[in-house]
Amino acid sequence: MPILSSPAFGPRTALAYVTGGTLLCVWTLVWYCTRDFEMSRTQWFWVAGFFLSGVTFLFLGLTLGPLGRAARQAEMPPPEAVRAEAAIRQTAAGQLPLMAPVAPVAGTPPQPVAPAAAPVVPAGPVQVSPAR
Repeated sequence: MPILSSPAFGPRTALAYVTGGTLLCVWTLVWYCTRDFEMSRTQWFWVAGFFLSGVTFLFLGLTLGPLGRAARQAEMPPPEAVRAEAAIRQTAAGQLPLMAPVAPVAGTPPQPVAPAAAPVVPAGPVQVSPAR
């Protein structure tokens, strides 16, 4: 299992908030600047509400980006654990898996399964003879 398999939520959420907030502000300002009439209190309420909601989303998106990066750093394991996990994976990759016995063919005796032996590491320097 990977040490960190799911990425932090920050970048995707921040991008959605910044995009949504900016579009909400832009279209509210477009409507406000192209009107030809005096606005009632109700219309002012909706224009101010939409514009300030867009500004709030924009602010949240801009603050979630650095917050998501900080959360990503906090989720990372310490360097000692990363090195230990890498050593475990390297050792596991070098060993053959233990295979289950296959059903014997009629007339042959069952064969015992021996556990996989650890790899043998030479104690001293290895002498290589020249090829003939």
